Amino acid sequence: MNDLIVSLAKLTIGFVGILGPVVLLLMIMNNRDRRESMLFATVLLELNRPHLRGLFTVKIKSRPLWADTVVVDLWNCSREQVWNVIEILSAKLPTHARLEVNGITDCRVQSTWKLIVMRTQDFVSYCPL
Repeated sequence: MNDLIVSLAKLTIGFVGILGPVVLLLMIMNNRDRRESMLFATVLLELNRPHLRGLFTVKIKSRPLWADTVVVDLWNCSREQVWNVIEILSAKLPTHARLEVNGITDCRVQSTWKLIVMRTQDFVSYCPL
C-alpha cells in the first residue's frame, strides 16, 4: 500500500513538474491579453467622438511582466484636438500604462512629433467636502 502511495506521489510530482510551467505561461499570457483588451476598450471609448473619427489609429504594446504602452497616431489634427486627446487619455489610463502620441503638426507638413506621458501616481484631490 505504501508503494502505491509513493508511486502516485511521484506521478503527481512529475505531472506538476511537466505541466506547471505551461500552465503558468498560459496564465501570464491570459492576464496580458485581458490588460490589452481593457486598455483598448478604454482608449476607444474616449476617442470615439464625432470630431476625431477617422483621424487616429491605436496600437497597444502589452508585455507580460512590464508596463503597457498605448500608442496613438493622430494625423491632420489641430493642436487643440491633440492636447484634448492627451489630457483625456492621460487621466483615464491606469498608472501602469504609458501614453505615446505621434502625429503631424499643422504648421509643417513634413514635421513629425512624439509625446510620451507616464503617470507614476494616481491623482488625489485634497479639496475639503
